[in-house]
Amino acid sequence: MRGPGPWELTDELIDRVLKSIEKTDPVKAKELANLRKSDPERFGQELRERGHDEVAKIFREQMDAGRRKWQGEYLDWLEKNYPEESKELNKYKDRGPEDYMRRFELSMRKYGEIFRAYRDNPELAVVLKEDFELKEKRDALLKKIRAAKVEDEKKNLVLQLKEVTRSRYDLIVRQKEITYEQLLKRLEELKQQVNKSKDEITKWKDPKFKDENVNNHVEYLMKGLPRFRWD
Repeated sequence: MRGPGPWELTDELIDRVLKSIEKTDPVKAKELANLRKSDPERFGQELRERGHDEVAKIFREQMDAGRRKWQGEYLDWLEKNYPEESKELNKYKDRGPEDYMRRFELSMRKYGEIFRAYRDNPELAVVLKEDFELKEKRDALLKKIRAAKVEDEKKNLVLQLKEVTRSRYDLIVRQKEITYEQLLKRLEELKQQVNKSKDEITKWKDPKFKDENVNNHVEYLMKGLPRFRWD
């Protein structure tokens, strides 16, 4: 089911728009509040015309607040899980917002996938974190192998690389298992939605239910109310 559209006048949205208008034009806000009670249809029209910029402003504020909250969560997580990276990132705070954000984006490219999994699927986050550490070991071993001059030393490093690769293989299999389990869960949710939708169609086809909804809708239209929800 879709959520409310950008111009569906929910009570919460109406209240927020009126409060926003009140800050810049208290007289108009009071006029709209009175109109809300006396003439709902005209109120809805005027609010759409006057409140368009206010709604856009509210949506921007919500997005900015959500982004700040998300960034704060990431920084807290980074400090707990990768303290060295956190310290390095903090060094850029004194270099200005542009340099800091560039460094922040680099940090996100490196650790963002693990963080997102931490928020949505902690089990997957554990696997990704282990895989990240193994990839760093792999890269370090490859450098040593390329630089090795003694054949025995090189063979020993190659054996270590094989063990790391084996461990990574097992982790990749586990990632696939987790993805499979998520798909099964989603499939079960979809089945439930299908059954619910089927029952809803049966209900809506009932003549008595139809008459009740039609009568209620007509009553809303006659009163000039700005919105109507089909039940």
